[in-house]
Amino acid sequence: MKQFFGSVRAQIEHVNLRAVLGDEPAARALVIAFFVALFFAHATLLRPVVQNGDSAAYNTQIDALDLASRSTHVGYLGLGIVFNKLLPFGTDLNMNVMVLAIGVVGLIGVYAVARRLSGSRWAAVFSVLLALVLPSELRGSLLSEVDVVSVSLIALSYAWFLAEVPLVAGAVFGLSVLVTPMSGPMLTVFVLTVSLSEAGLARNASRHLLKLAKFGVAALAVYLPVVLTHYHDYVYGRRGLLNAPRLPLSLARQLAHSAVFIRDEAGITILFYALGVCACLASRRLWRFGQPVPALLLSVLLMAIVGDRVGPVPVQLPNLVLLAALPSVALVASPWALRLGSLLVFAGCLSKGLASYPRILSEIAQQDRDRSLCVEIRDQSRPRAPVLVGIIGWDRQRAYERYASSGTQSAKVLEWGAFLHRERQWLESTDDQIWFFRHVNERQIHRLLSVYSLESRHVVGRVFQVLVPSPK
Repeated sequence: MKQFFGSVRAQIEHVNLRAVLGDEPAARALVIAFFVALFFAHATLLRPVVQNGDSAAYNTQIDALDLASRSTHVGYLGLGIVFNKLLPFGTDLNMNVMVLAIGVVGLIGVYAVARRLSGSRWAAVFSVLLALVLPSELRGSLLSEVDVVSVSLIALSYAWFLAEVPLVAGAVFGLSVLVTPMSGPMLTVFVLTVSLSEAGLARNASRHLLKLAKFGVAALAVYLPVVLTHYHDYVYGRRGLLNAPRLPLSLARQLAHSAVFIRDEAGITILFYALGVCACLASRRLWRFGQPVPALLLSVLLMAIVGDRVGPVPVQLPNLVLLAALPSVALVASPWALRLGSLLVFAGCLSKGLASYPRILSEIAQQDRDRSLCVEIRDQSRPRAPVLVGIIGWDRQRAYERYASSGTQSAKVLEWGAFLHRERQWLESTDDQIWFFRHVNERQIHRLLSVYSLESRHVVGRVFQVLVPSPK
């Protein structure tokens, strides 16, 4: 027991910047400055908007300090509550600052993995840029959602695992599974990254099993108490493990979907991933130290089979981000002429990857316009939150509901059919202003005109028809 606690203490003491950034103070300071600059450059792009309906729902739970609902993401909600207490910008912007900060820390994990594999700082920076320009990584770093938070924790965990700090690696991985259960299949990467040193098969196996045991104990120590606290909702809730929406099992469709996702995310830079895979497989040092390629490729396959049934979720993003560390090995192993040529090709690929920025910034700008519109509608509807009618799509409805709500006053957002179905409610409760996001004529709402008047309102360059309660 004394030996075990001594090991724990040694591992905790090893959790410092040297474990991931290296020993030399000057070089370490430059690397830290690079990541700080990366954070602040992207922080200027943030706006108080949400990515989709899920992130709107999470932010509402974070406002309410609600960890009991959607508890399969309890780790994300818990982090959100902490950051929301610490940051002063309002929940929606606070959460975007949080995911950007965690996203940049995750890129430090990618840097640490690449540096450990290649032994080169400049090649590791190359891998960071390769990971950053993945569209889902960039979007997830600028707009809050669970994906980049879980990816970042996995990258950090793998960096510490390779650095022989399995207790810390396990604790961080346990947190990543609390952020989203979709982190779970990534355990494959840790289990199969095995050292084949000259010590012999039995000694290598026992050493790896001991490392995995420490990793597993730490992961379960973080994961199990939280899950047991929220067991019923986590397993049986509407979004619990047993009831979460899933597509029917179809290996052909799932493999094809993963292949298309990887192609669209990586684009032409997939050539660098392929070179990295070949260089790692050819490296005797990595086979002795811990070969990551078979583990990552099998993880891609497993994630396609297990994970790619949950709809439009970037389940392969953790694998792509870790695979981005591999080209650093190819760069270091190449002759200088080939290395220079590779960097020139990479510059071209990077410029193509940078095309993700205008697309994602346009998405943020559209969300910001929607938010401004909803805020103005909310202000004109005071003292009650408005009813918005004719908005199609769950993601858009939840985002508009979030933007138009005020404190304890929650806006209602409905499609046209749902509004007509609830006509009696509007006749009986005539305190709301009802804003139409589609054209209506008086014949369609003639019964409501007995207690409302139909007006035209100008908001942010648009004209809306609005039902306003008649004076009583």
